[in-house]
Amino acid sequence: MNLYELIQTQLHQSPKTWLITGVAGLVGNNLLETLLKLDQRVVGLDNFDTGHQRNLDEVQTLVTH
Repeated sequence: MNLYELIQTQLHQSPKTWLITGVAGLVGNNLLETLLKLDQRVVGLDNFDTGHQRNLDEVQTLVTH
């Protein structure tokens, strides 16, 4: 098992709460998707200066159970 797989396993076993600033941007929404797929709780902040609501909508579609 590599380090990334080990961290994924640990996060599944012990969920955390994460704060992502710039959540509607490229990096933020990819991080959001990854964390939600690992069953983590995420609080996201964005002023939508460069981010877009459609990015958040897409993540919601991808991770909705």
